[in-house]
Amino acid sequence: MGCNAHEFMDEDNPRAQGEANKKKALVWTYNWGFSTPSILQLLLQHAGMSWANGAVKQGWMRKTGMTSRERVRVLTLTEKGLAWVEQRSDQLLKYSELDPHRISPVTIWHNLLAQKLTLHAARRGEIKSFMTERVLATKSAQGTKQPDVVWFSRKGERIAVEVELTAKWDRKLDDFVGKTIAALSEGEDGQRPRFDRFEILTTSRAIARRYGEAFMPGTSLRVWRDTTKGTATLSHLTEVPDWVHQKVSFRMISDDGRILTGPDDTEPSSADRDAAAAD
Repeated sequence: MGCNAHEFMDEDNPRAQGEANKKKALVWTYNWGFSTPSILQLLLQHAGMSWANGAVKQGWMRKTGMTSRERVRVLTLTEKGLAWVEQRSDQLLKYSELDPHRISPVTIWHNLLAQKLTLHAARRGEIKSFMTERVLATKSAQGTKQPDVVWFSRKGERIAVEVELTAKWDRKLDDFVGKTIAALSEGEDGQRPRFDRFEILTTSRAIARRYGEAFMPGTSLRVWRDTTKGTATLSHLTEVPDWVHQKVSFRMISDDGRILTGPDDTEPSSADRDAAAAD
């Protein structure tokens, strides 16, 4: 799914323009689960907040005030909006957000930040398309750990993106490192790895530094297994392979979803800064 709204611009046909806006915004919300007026403003660029207000009045979307890190007005599809999308979709997704109060407050800020990062990356020309976690889950074996979003670069790379706002510890960090390595490794029969590289994006330099240390070549890694009692026990120790540091990068991001450093911890290019200023 592209993110450049200019491909839909058609000033000589306002009706067609309106339908293009509706499709883009409703499908975006369907794929992510929920969104906000400000994010749809970024998505549609020229339409602004007025489109979201109109969609709510016309019954396509529902606006609900919720509290995550701060108070936010979340947009979800109504039954009418969901039916419109499903009638035009090649692939159906389980949409649980018809009742917005089923959305976990813990996930709201995290999800919205992933949306902003994806939009900014697309507008900078860094990616040509993307796949959300729920879309990716339909293409994976049940129970497979999914990244927050997958970006497809213009070079054809499959980039798994993880947004890390709070630090993982102990077994959770071990599992995170282990599953990242597994997703970057060839299968037993030589199958292509699930992803070409990972980008771990965080607002905390301390998290970036700590995770970077966990992925250093030769670092000891604990592998756990679940017991029949529902607890976990240490299975064995292994080491982080030498090649991993070439395929996992850490980048600082802002609270409004902008990438502040490059994959090698450098400042963004002038083109990146110009694109950010244009926003």
